[in-house]
Amino acid sequence: MTTVERTLRPIVVLLYINVGISVLLTVLTFVFKSSVLDYQIQHMVEAGKVVPGREAATRGVLEGTLWIRPLSILVVSVVYVRFVERLKLGLRRTYYRLLAVAIIGAGSLSYMIVISQFPVWYRVIQGVQGLVLLSLLPILATKDIRNHFAPQPEAMKIWDDA
Repeated sequence: MTTVERTLRPIVVLLYINVGISVLLTVLTFVFKSSVLDYQIQHMVEAGKVVPGREAATRGVLEGTLWIRPLSILVVSVVYVRFVERLKLGLRRTYYRLLAVAIIGAGSLSYMIVISQFPVWYRVIQGVQGLVLLSLLPILATKDIRNHFAPQPEAMKIWDDA
């Protein structure tokens, strides 16, 4: 294992752990689809967001939205594979994108935990996923990682002085 691979390994591991958690959550959502939908409908009825007697129509809409998760996981998986490929190149924009993924991803998950109408187990898994993303931040702040993504002197030249 090269020094670069050893330096980047924690980032790669955390990215793949995050994808794994997403896949696990998707599988659990579909295994417990009926109970998740029942939970959502019950909470919507209690909050007055569903007119009594319209539960079946609401269930159909909610069931359709469950398919958004596998599609988003597919997109995220492709993005993460590209991140892993580009990490070794040491491009500064990859570093900034990783920071954005960690911060925006954790923030989005926090928002979803607060506003979503999912069972507690679902929110706990989302919380773990958010912690995995947040754990990227101290790793990205280490000197070795910052040095790996530091701009190269040749890349900083605008024109050749010769």
